[in-house]
Amino acid sequence: MLRAGFGFLFLLLIAPLLRAQDVQFSCGVDRTEVPLGQQFQVTYTLSGGSLKQYSDFRAPDLNRDFMTLAGPSTSQQMQIINGRVSTSISWTYILQPRQTGRFTIPAASINYDGSALRSNTVAIKVGNAVPKSDEGKKDEGPPDVDLGNNLFIRAIPNKTDVYIGEPLTVTYKLYSRVAFQLDNPIKLPRMVGFWSEDVEAPTRLEPRIEVHNGRQYETYMLRKVLYFPTQSGKLTIEPFEIGTTVRVRKRRRTGSDAYDRFFSDPFFDSYDNVKKSLLTQKVNVNVRPLPEEGRPKGFTGVVGRYEMETTLDRTSLKANETATLTVVLRGTGNLRLLDEPAMTLPSGVDRYNPSISEDVTPADGTLRGSKSFEYVLVPRFAGKVTIPPVTFSYFDLERREYVTLESESFTMEIAEGEARREAGDLEQKRVDYLAMDIRCLREGGEDLIREERRGLRPAVMLLLYAIPLVLLFAALIWKQRHDRLHGDVAGMKRRRATRVAERRLRDSKRHLEAGRTDEYYLEIARALWGYVQDKLGMPTSAMAIETVVQRLHAREADERVTEQVRGALEAVEFARFSPTRASVEEKRALYDTTSEAIISMEQALKEAV
Repeated sequence: MLRAGFGFLFLLLIAPLLRAQDVQFSCGVDRTEVPLGQQFQVTYTLSGGSLKQYSDFRAPDLNRDFMTLAGPSTSQQMQIINGRVSTSISWTYILQPRQTGRFTIPAASINYDGSALRSNTVAIKVGNAVPKSDEGKKDEGPPDVDLGNNLFIRAIPNKTDVYIGEPLTVTYKLYSRVAFQLDNPIKLPRMVGFWSEDVEAPTRLEPRIEVHNGRQYETYMLRKVLYFPTQSGKLTIEPFEIGTTVRVRKRRRTGSDAYDRFFSDPFFDSYDNVKKSLLTQKVNVNVRPLPEEGRPKGFTGVVGRYEMETTLDRTSLKANETATLTVVLRGTGNLRLLDEPAMTLPSGVDRYNPSISEDVTPADGTLRGSKSFEYVLVPRFAGKVTIPPVTFSYFDLERREYVTLESESFTMEIAEGEARREAGDLEQKRVDYLAMDIRCLREGGEDLIREERRGLRPAVMLLLYAIPLVLLFAALIWKQRHDRLHGDVAGMKRRRATRVAERRLRDSKRHLEAGRTDEYYLEIARALWGYVQDKLGMPTSAMAIETVVQRLHAREADERVTEQVRGALEAVEFARFSPTRASVEEKRALYDTTSEAIISMEQALKEAV
């Protein structure tokens, strides 16, 4: 026992050191030599240890020498080798170099178990662009021009000093004094340290006159986005880039001033279409941590203002019957990320995972609505059962203090179930029979007659004994399967993904036939993205096209199917965020593309299994 005690103490002291040694934070690229104009990937990976102990991932400024085209897309992996669990999480960026030369991918930092980790740096060589097949043509294309302050985009925040979880609104505007056309859909980059939601995303750009720095511009509101910070410190909302085509006038030059003045009228001018990339500035945000004073026990970081309503549909029932306890949270804040309220149940009452529904809309610079949790309760024994109050704590931004909501308690009268009552009646009959078997002795010479009765055969007796055991074994297998299916939420989502996608596609088709374009695009995007997320078991924070492609490759899906799914996702995103209106034929083609991608992916995943 003494040796065992010293061994346990040694493992307790050495475990943190071994865990710290196993954790690695590294930076890698898919290639170290990149031609100008081509893309490459940069991945920061945290591997080893428990991923629940990391926080505060801080990416470097990658836009100084490169253009960030997408990212970060987050993915997690877990492997079990010889009984040892290996986990990793990675953040991937897609970059494009701005000029030739030798550059260094900067290091990122992250906190793990109270220690600051810093990745390595990677050297990149950017060479000349790969020559095109038609390079020998005499037409060299339009020259690059400096637009100055005639065309730019801005990110305008309503505030830059907030608490964790306090929303801030950023409006993205385009300012123009020249003729232009947007080339690609507007896509916001994924933010590190923020959870975001679109508040307003117009499908058609409407110009407004606005004076900025003493000059008059036509302004176009591109996006209005809500950002909820998820960690404290000095955070940055990264810029996003959008491509435009600008029409630039080109004057005739003959070498003769008199001739040029005569033909200086715009009627004689020709024009060049010049492609320009516009980039917003960074938005620096100071995120303050929530105060420690007055923080209630079990506080999960909820910020806003809420009300709670709890109801129990029945208080009188029999054992093994079900009752539904509904908890509804209403108010303002990030309702989409609300976890279920704290609840404790007495012994003898089983609870299943709640059914969650929400009705949330952006309003007044935050999210407003309700989120409900429906719990199925199953009492197993007869008697009186009291359900303790449900508690929910949040930080009130207006009052700057913590608030704890508490519901009333519920009392349920549980009667015996049918199976228990029948068993009790049978037991009482058996006791009465045994009592009748004891009789008084009689005196006399009455003859006793032996009555012979043949008993059951041994084979029949064994069969009668085996039947209850077989039924019990079958009931245990059914119970394990039932608990496994209802406990595996991700598995249930995968099994129901196809049915949900079909229902949403039918809804989108009704919107298309009724001429409701916005509802049609929203429903068809929910059908495709929802199917991909449920089928691949991806969290919402990792939803990106490149991540979906990586997951399909990991499932060994056919390359044709992977490209078909990628094309469908890109087509849906382009259709949703395009500033121009599509024709009816294009909308129907988008519906067919989405449906075919879902069918192909379903068949490919079945064949992979």
